[in-house]
Amino acid sequence: MVLKIKNIDYKDWSSSWKSSKNSRKQRKYIINAPLHIRGKIISSMLSKDIKNLIKINSLPLRVGDYVKVLRGKYRNTEGFVIYIDRKRYKVYIDNVKFTNKANREVYRPIHSSKLLILRLNLKDKKRIEIIKRKMKAKNIEENKIEELVNQLVNNFSVKEDELAKVTELNKKFK
Repeated sequence: MVLKIKNIDYKDWSSSWKSSKNSRKQRKYIINAPLHIRGKIISSMLSKDIKNLIKINSLPLRVGDYVKVLRGKYRNTEGFVIYIDRKRYKVYIDNVKFTNKANREVYRPIHSSKLLILRLNLKDKKRIEIIKRKMKAKNIEENKIEELVNQLVNNFSVKEDELAKVTELNKKFK
């Protein structure tokens, strides 16, 4: 589904549309959402190992996350997120490519709901704070949160050399 974005005035957008049961208003919320809200909407499930560790089901995607495609032609393909297109709600992965008519390799856009996060980019401290806040909402003790976050960083974070390759691809992508 391609979302045509024409003449959007973000002043007319309202967060109250989110709570509506009317599907037309739900679509209106998604299509007319400003970019900072779209970043929160572009989220994916976490793998079972991460989910069992931190008791969170999903997180917004970031460049550098290691993901697995769950649906479509590229099912079971794993790779790093190299670019997130917030206008079209699409994610680009380094191993998901096709050859176009001009014989050039092009990245295939994939919707974030079709992805599973296997390893997280935890270089950003704000993301760790978001994870802690979500864990606190699940009524997990404060000292246990620190211990679980340390386990998460040690076992399920992307390595520095891999992140360097991803940032290189991200610069080329733009």
